[in-house]
Amino acid sequence: MIFEFNLKLFFVKLLFLFIFQFEALASSKLDCKEKAFYVNNVISEAKHQDLTKAKSKAEEKGRLIAFNQLLNRLTLRKQIKNSYKIDLNKMINFIKINNEANSTNQFLGSFDFCFNREEVVSFFKKENLNFAEVFSLPISIFPIYEGASGYVFLDEKDTWYELWKNFLNTNDSLLKFKLSTGNLSLKRSIRGKEIISANKNVLKKLIKNDLTKRILVVILEPKLGRFGKYQLKISGKLYNESGEFDQTIFSKSRNYENFKSITILNKDLLLKDISELVYIFEESWKKNNFFNEGLITFVDVYIPIQKMQDWSNSLLLLNNLPYMKKINIIGLKGDVGKVSLGFQGTNNTFFNILNEKGYKLKQVNDEFILIKK
Repeated sequence: MIFEFNLKLFFVKLLFLFIFQFEALASSKLDCKEKAFYVNNVISEAKHQDLTKAKSKAEEKGRLIAFNQLLNRLTLRKQIKNSYKIDLNKMINFIKINNEANSTNQFLGSFDFCFNREEVVSFFKKENLNFAEVFSLPISIFPIYEGASGYVFLDEKDTWYELWKNFLNTNDSLLKFKLSTGNLSLKRSIRGKEIISANKNVLKKLIKNDLTKRILVVILEPKLGRFGKYQLKISGKLYNESGEFDQTIFSKSRNYENFKSITILNKDLLLKDISELVYIFEESWKKNNFFNEGLITFVDVYIPIQKMQDWSNSLLLLNNLPYMKKINIIGLKGDVGKVSLGFQGTNNTFFNILNEKGYKLKQVNDEFILIKK
């Protein structure tokens, strides 16, 4: 069946006034080979006198919601049109029902969808949609409020921290965000000023505590700006695993009439700012990791061998990487092997894919060595 649908979909908050029934199916995220094409926890509801038809309608609505979510995850949002004609049944490998509830004429369910990569990519090409499918390594989000009386961070009751927590709970992205947390001991061992001044040792401690690879410090600061204007400034600064500054992701100031007005935080406005910051970061990540079918890059890689299975495991890893087109074995001796790799895209894309798998390429002169992180 061909569906014509509007992508401006939204979720309606539903009350679960039914008896839940859990339905466990064999298919799961582990069975979906391309993780970027797996959309989970889609809530859909439909009414019909015939309960079977109500369930069918709910699944159909779920397909639309899931495909819209997939488009937002993988493609640049500005390129997405308001509507498409498409056969969604061909796009989906399987549907998993997590749980369901029903009354006499209403069905409510939670679904997971595994999309067929080849069909989706074919659709992207037809519609001239650039896309990425590479997940980032985990990134810590560290909200900090810099007020007149001091710094507030790692506080569940803090408005700035709470807004980020709620946003990240529903955010779906190729960027793997993780909200920073900490026990009392950690909180006492760091100072807000050390975060603001980008103390490398403190940032490395936070990254280690969160089990991530980078940290995005998001600062909310009431201040007196130029020409005596009161401002609420928001900035997002990204640091690498070594605690070194990478880039400023976002910076924005909003003017207010007096100092008191900037200390009364407007949650709706702040949530818009959070959405804008994350949107800019996500779109930048996609652009840097676009799938480029026409560009084939070749690189020679050395693989250290310490155990018998290191060689076979490394070849299996490389063979299963997305974008990999060709693997030629150049040589193999006791403690090292060498392969020539041909892959779609740039070196940067390939390095990001390896990072997501927990590996990196160490460059020594003009050669690369595969290393497990």
